[in-house]
Amino acid sequence: MSLQLTYQISSDEQGMSLLNFLKKQEISKKAIVATKHRGGDLTVNGQHQTVRYILQEGDVLTVTFPPEKRSVGLSPYEYELDIIFEDEYLLVINKPAGIPTIPSIRHPHETLANALIHYYNEQGIHSTIHFVNRLDRDTSGLLVVAKYRHIHHLMTKDVKQIKRKYFTLVKGHPKSSFGTIKAPIARLQEGNVKRGVCESGDEAITHYRVMTFEGENTLVECELETGRTHQIRVHLAYLGHPLVGDTLYDETSITLDEGHLLHSYYVSFIHPITKREYCFQTDLPNRFKL
Repeated sequence: MSLQLTYQISSDEQGMSLLNFLKKQEISKKAIVATKHRGGDLTVNGQHQTVRYILQEGDVLTVTFPPEKRSVGLSPYEYELDIIFEDEYLLVINKPAGIPTIPSIRHPHETLANALIHYYNEQGIHSTIHFVNRLDRDTSGLLVVAKYRHIHHLMTKDVKQIKRKYFTLVKGHPKSSFGTIKAPIARLQEGNVKRGVCESGDEAITHYRVMTFEGENTLVECELETGRTHQIRVHLAYLGHPLVGDTLYDETSITLDEGHLLHSYYVSFIHPITKREYCFQTDLPNRFKL
């Protein structure tokens, strides 16, 4: 199945062209063209119509989006997903540490994206993978997945409405029990995954709060205002308190079987279709108990 959305035309929308109505629903020009030429459909009261059709009060408009093409290299991978929430439009998945979110040269097949392709095949979902947020391979926790390109577009047009909170175990004891790290982040060297604080980098803002002291370490809650690659890892290392197990940003770190200790425990967002607010939360994983 592909995405299908249905609208009933109100008196305020009477006399509007179908094209302008679609734009009002924030359906992109590219999506409208694809719907017309790549296997989608526009019907009003069950009859095929063009974008020039003038809508009348009470009309029932159905937009059927075309099936989405997948990358040839995105092969299915049978893997049991921990699905926290699912409806017609979205998935919320609790990702374990150790599995990459997307394929890379080092991990081309056994990723969460490949596992979702397998799941989509089983469920008859004719779409490709659209992560609303991403997590590093060693980071565990909540990931939001839009089942369709248009839903991803609606979710990410205002990313600041998506609230994300993390727990992490860091080395040492921060001087302040809470604070905000506002330091731009950039790739340190072309072709290298490592990032760092750099004046020419992209704006990055992390709010943190000390939860408990765990011996020589500290459990810290972080809330992201921006979503740069490795943001929490870079910012806390910059603060002088790198993540326990983070060998990339702390050369003296111990190597843990499941990697650095970072867990996305909370996510909330406004649903792009129902407009309801959803909040999801998970417990701290056992791997934090050193």
